[in-house]
Amino acid sequence: MSAGTLSPTMRQFVDFLGELGPRWGLQADPCRVHAYLYLVGRPAREADIAAALGLDVDAVAAALAYLARWRMVSSADADQWQVGGDPWEMLMAGLDERRRDEIAPALATLRACHAGALRDHAGSPSVARRIGAVLDLAEDLAAID
Repeated sequence: MSAGTLSPTMRQFVDFLGELGPRWGLQADPCRVHAYLYLVGRPAREADIAAALGLDVDAVAAALAYLARWRMVSSADADQWQVGGDPWEMLMAGLDERRRDEIAPALATLRACHAGALRDHAGSPSVARRIGAVLDLAEDLAAID
């Protein structure tokens, strides 16, 4: 396979992950870039990724920065990027980042809301109970993790 070409099957896989990502709260272009790097199985230059996916280089650079923040890609060399080959490791890295970015702030907000509801004497006691129930659920889910 030459740089910048995808077989029809590769294109279908890359496009599928690009469509699937937003359903999970992820951006489409980074998902497509990640899928491409996973399939080629070797470091690739930004220009080659852009050519293969029909994206401009700026869009690829933004997608790679997003993926790097999520620890889903690594720099292999100057202007070359790669991903790991184990889908389970990739999934776990993504889940770790979602936990860090989403669960901790959610718990902090729920705790603050619960404390505020307990202090709010004008509000109904059921409000504090209901917020407390959601907080308990979120803490249980975080503990399972």
